[in-house]
Amino acid sequence: MTTVSDYIVQEIFCINIKWYRFNRGLSQEQLAELSNTTPKYISDLERGKFCPSFTKLQEIATALGIEPYELLKPDH
Repeated sequence: MTTVSDYIVQEIFCINIKWYRFNRGLSQEQLAELSNTTPKYISDLERGKFCPSFTKLQEIATALGIEPYELLKPDH
């Protein structure tokens, strides 16, 4: 069952991935290349269409130069 807190975590993730990408001066295409995904996948993540696997979360965080938990922190 999906709860309100599930939506909040996903919203935080969407905001953070976009914030870190902009902060690093990366386009969706560049982040996709660095994290072995596609620009559409990055776009879909930023729009909250779905959530990444733990493996993909790690790859994206590594590409952004951060720890995976930072994509889930409500900082931005």
